[in-house]
Amino acid sequence: MGFLKGVLTGLTAVAAGSALLNKVLADPERKPLISEYAVRSVWMHLAGFDEIKPNPPLLENTTQADVVIIGGGFTGLAAAYHLSKSHPNKRIILLEAARCGYGGSGRNGGILQDFDNHLVMVLMQKKGLEAARTYYEIDRQGPELVRTLIREHQIDCDLEECGVLELALNDQQMETLQTFHRNWKSLGIDSRILDREEVSSELKTDRFAGGLHKDLAAILNPAKLAHGLKTVVESQGVEVYERTRVMSIKPGSTVEIETEFGSISTPSLVLATNAYTHQIGFFKERIFPLGAYAIATEPLDRNQLESIGWQGREAMWDMSPEFFYTRLTADNRILIGGESSPYFYGNGLSTGNYKPTLEKLEKSLLQTWPQLNGIQITHKWGGTLAMTLDYHPTIGVMGENRNIFYGLGYSGHGVSWSQLAGKIISQLYSGDDTELTRFYCVNRKPPYLPPEPLRKAGFELYTRFMM
Repeated sequence: MGFLKGVLTGLTAVAAGSALLNKVLADPERKPLISEYAVRSVWMHLAGFDEIKPNPPLLENTTQADVVIIGGGFTGLAAAYHLSKSHPNKRIILLEAARCGYGGSGRNGGILQDFDNHLVMVLMQKKGLEAARTYYEIDRQGPELVRTLIREHQIDCDLEECGVLELALNDQQMETLQTFHRNWKSLGIDSRILDREEVSSELKTDRFAGGLHKDLAAILNPAKLAHGLKTVVESQGVEVYERTRVMSIKPGSTVEIETEFGSISTPSLVLATNAYTHQIGFFKERIFPLGAYAIATEPLDRNQLESIGWQGREAMWDMSPEFFYTRLTADNRILIGGESSPYFYGNGLSTGNYKPTLEKLEKSLLQTWPQLNGIQITHKWGGTLAMTLDYHPTIGVMGENRNIFYGLGYSGHGVSWSQLAGKIISQLYSGDDTELTRFYCVNRKPPYLPPEPLRKAGFELYTRFMM
């Protein structure tokens, strides 16, 4: 009896300690995530999501498929596209918890960048010019896949080839841009340095110390792209079930998947859930789910557009660790996102109403263009993105039976990397040996993340003292 009492006392102490940590480390600004179906993304508004009827859920108990894809965002749709093209006789089923394009794929900035500047620079410093060149040649295939899909299938997603302008807030950041400029030249990439006066003239703002312009970037409406890709894969025979939440996955030579209203078995599973992957039991110690937020203004009239210049309509972002990015939409709204990416204790998912970051974004908008004071903010939204500690994605196949495929951890570059991941997943499924399946991101383990409370504490220390 005394032993049992001691055990119960110990468990009570552990529970009390855990509750205290939860209370201390929890963010009071993060609202309870009861339901997340309604997202006020400007992209969903402009894509007419309210008028598009979602597909019915999976109601069969039990059914079978050759391949089951969980997740109807860019990764899942890209995997469905390439798998159905390579294996037209296979039964491929895609399960989406809400609706296709609902997660990060319909909430991001819609910037299609040809390569990740910082990763190329890190590889150049650590492994040399040829390693950076190899990464660049692979990385740029992602945006080209997107462009090819849009062109071949005539997807209306407001694609604009506009280039990108990276902006320095101070002289130190300007020196970094000068280094980027030299590196891109050694890789044969055209870029152009703009000094303070040139940036001020082009953007009608005194906020920046200069900039670096590259042509290799485009902007688009990601929600329209997701809906277009859904239509394409359905035309290729893929069965898409929306409003179908996966409750459990039992790995094996045949993977058993239980949903809210049915179940399905398959010899091959594709995990295309990115920042949500830890919720179904995978990559809990490898992926950081971080909050990401954006706002959009009302459409600018002619006088407002003239007051800010920006005639090149480039995508733009600054060089700070917690940077902001901004761009114009097809109907001339200013979208601005970033500024801070909070981590919520216990791998908590973001909600769209995190006021501290949304307020920073409004402040940043008016810091850049004070002449827009009084402009109406029509949309505010947020979501969750998947980060790795080294910012590199991971794509591959795992499990004792080597039949669970995945692509995730794009660290803010999912518009292009997800399309590349879908192609790589298809080639891995087919057993192909290609430059893509041999790429270093394939079947790699991202750096290990410590358990709570060390994870939250480490993130807070980093953001407070390193940024």
